[in-house]
Amino acid sequence: MTTLTLPELEAHLGGLGMNIPIPKFQAVEVLNRPLDIARAYLTDILSNLAECDPDVAYKSIYWPNNIFNGDLVVILPKLSRDADFKTVALRLTQKFKCPLFILPFQDGVHLRITFSSQMLPRFLLPYIYDRLNIYGRHLALGIRDHSSPELERKKLVVEFSSPNIASEFQAKHFKSTIFGAHVACLYESMNWDVVRLNYLGDWGKPIGLLGVGWEKFGSEDEFQVNSARHLLEIYHKIQELFIPQLAASKKIRDEGGDPAEVESQGLFAERNAYFKRMEDGEEQAIALWKRVRDVNIENYTKLYSRLGITFDEYSGESQVSLEAMTEVEEILKSKGLTEEKSGSWMIDLTKHAGKKLGTAIIRDRTGSSTYLLRDLAAVLERFRKYSFDKMIYVVAADQHTTHFARLFKILELMDMPDLASRLQHVQFCDSMNVSQQVQDKLDLMNTMPDEILAECERAIQNSLEKNPEKATPLVGKNDVETIPMIVTNALIAEELSSRRANNHASFDISRIQSFEPGTGLDLQYWYARLCSIVETSYLESSTSLSEEEWESLEQEDEVDLLRLLVQYPDITYSVYETLEPATVLTYLSNVTAQLSMIIPDNEEDGSVASPAHATLYEATRRVLESGMKLLGMNFGK
Repeated sequence: MTTLTLPELEAHLGGLGMNIPIPKFQAVEVLNRPLDIARAYLTDILSNLAECDPDVAYKSIYWPNNIFNGDLVVILPKLSRDADFKTVALRLTQKFKCPLFILPFQDGVHLRITFSSQMLPRFLLPYIYDRLNIYGRHLALGIRDHSSPELERKKLVVEFSSPNIASEFQAKHFKSTIFGAHVACLYESMNWDVVRLNYLGDWGKPIGLLGVGWEKFGSEDEFQVNSARHLLEIYHKIQELFIPQLAASKKIRDEGGDPAEVESQGLFAERNAYFKRMEDGEEQAIALWKRVRDVNIENYTKLYSRLGITFDEYSGESQVSLEAMTEVEEILKSKGLTEEKSGSWMIDLTKHAGKKLGTAIIRDRTGSSTYLLRDLAAVLERFRKYSFDKMIYVVAADQHTTHFARLFKILELMDMPDLASRLQHVQFCDSMNVSQQVQDKLDLMNTMPDEILAECERAIQNSLEKNPEKATPLVGKNDVETIPMIVTNALIAEELSSRRANNHASFDISRIQSFEPGTGLDLQYWYARLCSIVETSYLESSTSLSEEEWESLEQEDEVDLLRLLVQYPDITYSVYETLEPATVLTYLSNVTAQLSMIIPDNEEDGSVASPAHATLYEATRRVLESGMKLLGMNFGK
């Protein structure tokens, strides 16, 4: 894989009539972000014409992220402290001269900058073709030591999905699975060494409650017929009996009382006793726990395979060592952080972080370890195993204050601020909304994930049958292998189509089966169309096009497509910083919408594009594929 060096890039720009060398500024990365080439020249022009410091000029330039507002925009008051910025704008427009841009125009406090339709295709297409699969990837972000880039890459551990094996695979676990896979793909594309970790909720009192349920409702015969479903049915039965007791305990707690008496009776006591049997290593309790764990891991593995997702490690609360938990407790006690209250060992975080973090229990009154203690120990074990630079937890927002804020603060109190600073909770809205269409047909609380996927597949099959003109390029001849991949990609696109904080309904079949712009099906359709057109066209090297062929790319629609393609590295960098995959989907939707202005929707597949347009389509196809892979979408073998 070769990429243009700076001298080669400058030689290419010089051949297009640009002044070289490219103006040098510390903030720009001209070999990774083509918009930075524009920023470099624009900064140089502005600092000279406005007679200001280059840093001031650079900081006055913004990316509007909308081609209708220009390719770049200058905030005039930031460029000049002169109150009469109109005079500054007039001076700039009168003396502005650069072949890369057309003459800028003033729009209120903004000076809008647009690429020249003659220059943009000639400068951008060779840039994209030089990089191909690495266009939009910022490989330096994954380098641990820039003075020795050949050394180890940065290490990221991503914990995601992480269902509780006692209960159903909930919508929030599905969201975590899709978001987590995207985060892993994103960091890998930026050259990080990524470890995908599924930390199962396979220990603790929920498993104890399931154990009580098994002893009351379990059937070996039904377990043999459908083990996963039978375990889920048992959990719902015992949970239904337990809910009134939970409510009674909560009421006492909310009224400022001590629920110890309530929690020492009934299912509370049975649950706690069963979990104590597990922690004591009782053979019968451990045997059931192992069966439950094995059944669920097998079931989840099939689901993840269906989604095209793999994990480097299946871990869980049960895998945390007693030695690591003991070490955490000793550190906490040595620093005077823990105190005993009503038989429980806890940390009063109100003394260290105000009321918002409350009290964190390390061991309950039965002497059993808590989720928090196990997670603290897990952090130490993972850091020693992987020496990670960062660990990201992709978990619903409902656990931020109740768990992760406490976890991070306790690590700081343990004199481990560096370790705490390496941890990040990437949260998403924890709404359990499911589309009404799915809810009408399925009882989610008693439905296995593969059944929901099957319902989505039926809907997409029906949609393809109703839209044969869309189905033909999308499905091809091998629908047996292609349909499941199309369904998975449509699901991924729908889950990632809204910002993480938004309340977004899972499994919205009306969107999943739709070919409307911005949907997964529409995105896959346009990618397939490009593949078909490029395969049947003569593809020139971008450096071999004649002047007449270059001129054919100077039309308004073609230039607007190029104006979108030039943004892609800025889009990927923005998503890396914000971890908002909806930004990628919105961008890809804009690309396909603009593409539809050039390629009529009813144009027959197999049509041959001109060499210039085939070159443009191949560059677009590469960007679409890169963006889709960034989201975690699959392309088969």
